[in-house]
Amino acid sequence: MKKKFFKEITKFFAVMLIFFLLTAPVIILFGPFANLKRTVVGAILKSKHPQYITWLFSQDELNKIVGNNDSPQEQELLKFTANTSESLKLHTIESARYKGFVLEIPDPKRIQIATSDQLGEKGETTSNIAIDNKAVAAINAGGFYDDNGTGTGRKPYGFIIHNKEFLLGQDYLPEETNEFVGFNQEGNLLVGKYSKRDLQQIGAQEGISFGPPLILNGKKMITNGDGGWGIGPRTAIGQRRDGTILFLVIDGRQPPYSLGATLSDVQDVLYEEGAYTAANLDGGSSSTLYFNGSVINKPADLLGERMIPTAFIVK
Repeated sequence: MKKKFFKEITKFFAVMLIFFLLTAPVIILFGPFANLKRTVVGAILKSKHPQYITWLFSQDELNKIVGNNDSPQEQELLKFTANTSESLKLHTIESARYKGFVLEIPDPKRIQIATSDQLGEKGETTSNIAIDNKAVAAINAGGFYDDNGTGTGRKPYGFIIHNKEFLLGQDYLPEETNEFVGFNQEGNLLVGKYSKRDLQQIGAQEGISFGPPLILNGKKMITNGDGGWGIGPRTAIGQRRDGTILFLVIDGRQPPYSLGATLSDVQDVLYEEGAYTAANLDGGSSSTLYFNGSVINKPADLLGERMIPTAFIVK
């Protein structure tokens, strides 16, 4: 009798498990749980296969789910005189959920893109990239695929530009667009979707592919929800109207020290710091701030700094 009872119970739970596995995606994506939907959709959008979610939702619907501004704006370029006399300034930020650091760089023309020595084959740590390039400061920059599962940061994607030269993306069609975060020769921080032709026409000097934009023309771009990527370590970059660049790194995945931040949190921090333009950079285990010979934050990777392909450095 007991054997039969346990057999029936086991069968019941097996059926329920199969039912849950089959219906869970539908419930998450089309059910009433807005925060869960936002997190899952955001994770898919930043994955290697974002096209899967576009089969289910239009771009307008995706913008509403993850909280993106659904009205693309033309970026206003700033006019400023770079401050070459002021030194870099570092300060901490803190909330009940996260701890992080902001580095102020008064002269935006000191910032360049630097890459690992074996770009496309193997990454390097942020600090090693900085040391190799004799930089005083650096943060991790663009996105990459680890398609071999080794965590070596070997395969960047999108555009990489250094000294106006396309190190990656030179084979793109002229009109093919990708997310871009970088600088023109005047020191303006450029954020948003650009084609190769666009970047050449506006004189893009340095930059990589990542996003999304967080602040454009002094206005917050995430107007609904938390940005859709959940809570985690974050790296971002911003620029004040006077040209000053802000490197922001927030630690995460390390309770009770720091759980992490949402994209909306990052946007709010940079807005309060006076950013007129800002964009998200690669986060998670990659988030690293190097300054004056040391790694300032606490990277989330158990092995320490993660291997990455690109960094924004301060010469």
